[in-house]
Amino acid sequence: FFNINMSPRVFLRRHGSFSTRNNKFRISKTPGKNNKNIILKKTSSYIICGDKKTKLNGIKRPNFMGLMNLSKKHKKVSRVYGGVLSGNAVRERIIKAFLVEEQKIGKKVLHNQKKKKKKKREGYAVRKK
Repeated sequence: FFNINMSPRVFLRRHGSFSTRNNKFRISKTPGKNNKNIILKKTSSYIICGDKKTKLNGIKRPNFMGLMNLSKKHKKVSRVYGGVLSGNAVRERIIKAFLVEEQKIGKKVLHNQKKKKKKKREGYAVRKK
C-alpha cells in the first residue's frame, strides 16, 4: 500500500503549479530533516557544430543572455573556426580542400601530357611527308 518511488510531499512556494519549462525545482533535504524545494534556473541548449550538428566541446553552456557576459576565451576554442565548428568538421574541410587542389594539379598534368603527345604526333607526321 506504500509506493517507494513516490517523492516526498513539499510545499510549493510559487503561484503556478503547472510543470512548465520555467517552473522546475528539485527536492533537497535540510539539516533539520525537512524537505524543501530548490528552484532551478533554465538551462540553455548546448552550442552545436554548424556542419555536424553535434555538441561543441570546451565551450560553456551559459544561461539566457549568458554568452554576452562571458569572456572571449570561454566562448571559443583556440583553433580555426573555434566555437563554430567541431574539430572533426574542420579536419574534413581541410582534407576536402587538399583533395580538390590535388585534383586540379592532376588535371593540369594530364592536359600537359596530352599536349606533348599531340605535338609529338604532329612532328612525326610532318617528317613522314
